[in-house]
Amino acid sequence: MLLWSGQTLSALGSQVSLVAYPLLVLALTGSPAKAGVVGFAKSVPIVLLALPAGALADRMNRKVLMVTCDCVRALALAAFSLALATGRASYGAIVVVAFIDGSGFVISYVTERGALRQLVVPEQLSDAVARNESRTFGAMLVGPPLGGFLFGLGRAVPFVFDALSYLASTVSMLLIRSDFQEERLESAPGLIREGIHWIWERPFFRVCSLLFAASNPIFTGLYLVVVVLAKEQGASAALVGVMLGIAAAGGLVGALLAPTLVRRLSPRLALVGENWMLVLSLPWLLVAHNALLLGLIVAAAEIVTPVTNSIVVTYRVALAPDRLQGRVQAASTLVSFSAAWLGPLLIGLLLEHAGSTATILTLSGWALALALFATSSSAFRHPPTAGPARAGAIAHTGG
Repeated sequence: MLLWSGQTLSALGSQVSLVAYPLLVLALTGSPAKAGVVGFAKSVPIVLLALPAGALADRMNRKVLMVTCDCVRALALAAFSLALATGRASYGAIVVVAFIDGSGFVISYVTERGALRQLVVPEQLSDAVARNESRTFGAMLVGPPLGGFLFGLGRAVPFVFDALSYLASTVSMLLIRSDFQEERLESAPGLIREGIHWIWERPFFRVCSLLFAASNPIFTGLYLVVVVLAKEQGASAALVGVMLGIAAAGGLVGALLAPTLVRRLSPRLALVGENWMLVLSLPWLLVAHNALLLGLIVAAAEIVTPVTNSIVVTYRVALAPDRLQGRVQAASTLVSFSAAWLGPLLIGLLLEHAGSTATILTLSGWALALALFATSSSAFRHPPTAGPARAGAIAHTGG
């Protein structure tokens, strides 16, 4: 509960600044492409740092590593807020801070996944993963409206809030007495590529990672699309925040239902259904003429995402041995998010040079191709033999 609470505050701060970044860039430059570059800077550390982060998580004390990341991000955002408040922040500074923030996220994200199995009893692992999904989407629900409101009070205010959220997360982790890893031997860490081999040798995880890699640019770019569309329709910063909050409500509903659905749906039905839900949702962006409708469309696209995340993450956390947790999570993160940075960058360029209609049609065609691939994949017909409901028993034996 301490970890969950602290990371919830951290996630809330991140969502506040997430809506503030494009609003700030659009206010300073008026360029969707430059807003996309900032999104790229925040996402590209996943590609650059995921594997080193996994190695660090398996070699270092996980708690120390997570605390250090939060402290660095807090200091960077505090310094940026001061520069912004005094009128000294440049566009380049926004890009640098977004990169630091994204780098800290990658290391903490990989490390926390490995620590989770040490902090809950085995029978509750599946529920813990699902509650982490509700944490994420709950922050997405509250954060954007709050971010829009705080941005209206002052351009630096959302970033001050985010810095304070990292301090709160740091305190919560320091209060945890449990270890974040099993006792380690000197020879335990091994090679960085072991995590990649573990994922690649298992068809279910391999195909899931590749499918997520191809679909994540759609999701990361989709939020930029709706922000730009809303601003073109004259929406205020506060209304943009409300729109993104509505979008997150779809994910939150899915996350709250996830503990039940994980036990009742087959992995194949959930994974294929998520892709077809995206295909059915995206074309409606062409006829949505206000921010609230845009938010509802994204909510529909997101509603199955926490269910599929819970299924795949529970399998992975339960089956991978503790000595490999960091590298397995890192390998999955690297593959799954390897192209996520392309979303804001390409979508920003498409919006600026081809227009919103061409951008939405491109995303819809992309989603349709992925849905057809997921439907035809044989890997989803043969998931790991122990389902999420039994994951705790596997976790107890270390895989």
